[in-house]
This record gives sequence, C-alpha cells and structure tokens, in this order.
Amino acid sequence: MNLTKKISDGLKNAVTAGSSPQQLTYSFCIGLYIAFSPFPGAHTIMMFLSKYLFGLHLPTLFFATNLNNPWTMIPFYTFDYVVGYWITHSLIGLNPTWTISLAKLFGSGNICLWSFFVGGNLLGLLAAIIAYPIAKVAFEKIAARVANPENTAC
Repeated sequence: MNLTKKISDGLKNAVTAGSSPQQLTYSFCIGLYIAFSPFPGAHTIMMFLSKYLFGLHLPTLFFATNLNNPWTMIPFYTFDYVVGYWITHSLIGLNPTWTISLAKLFGSGNICLWSFFVGGNLLGLLAAIIAYPIAKVAFEKIAARVANPENTAC
C-alpha cells in the first residue's frame, strides 16, 4: 500500500468518524500555526492544549503540527528568524537589546530572540490563513466522497 493511499484512507476515516470538514480544517490550520510556532519543545503541549480547549481533531492536529519535525526543524526556525529579523530590524527599525550571545557556545554571535518570536508567530499566522481555504475545500471534497462513494471518478 503506497503512502498516498494510506493518507487518503486516514482522511476518509477521520471524516467518517464524526469529524466535520470545518473541525478538520480548524485542526489543520491550528496545527500549522503550531508547526511554525517559535516555542521549541512546546509543540506537543500546545497541540494537546488546543485539542482540549477547542475540541479539535487530534490526528489532523498531530499531522499538521508534525510538519515541523527533527528533519525540518532547522529550515523552519531559520525561516522564522530571517523573516523576523527582516521585520524587526529592516521594516520597523527596532534594535532590541534583548539578545543572547551564543559566541561562547557556538561562535555564532548574537541571536535576537525578538526576531525569532516575531517571525515565528507571523509566519504561523500567515501559513494558517493561507492554508484555510485550501484545507476547507479539500476536507469538503473528502466528506462529499465519503457521503457518496458511487459518484467518485477514478
């Protein structure tokens, strides 16, 4: 069984298990925000808290949150920092003094935490907003296929 078939079957099972397309869409988008979130090590806590507070679909939330995994962590956090640095330093002109000197540990100079937090939160929000209409259409199509399996084209 190939990977796309497994993902497709998992999505169909989620829809038939009583989750509405709207709930799946919210779960995916909030999971995407958590993936870009600038709080390393807190993604799992944020995921379970979101599930508990908002009643989201855990498998979909888990899938989206784990787009940021050990293999993708460095590109995610680098992108967070670069975008945040550009916004805080170039656009706003803010030169915060709250930096961490990592020169003693890694020889890498100063890292501005403000840049990291601003970039991670803004990219997370942007990713969730952009993904919302796409995820909504996708989950509605999946729900329609599950409701009428005889009308699906091969």
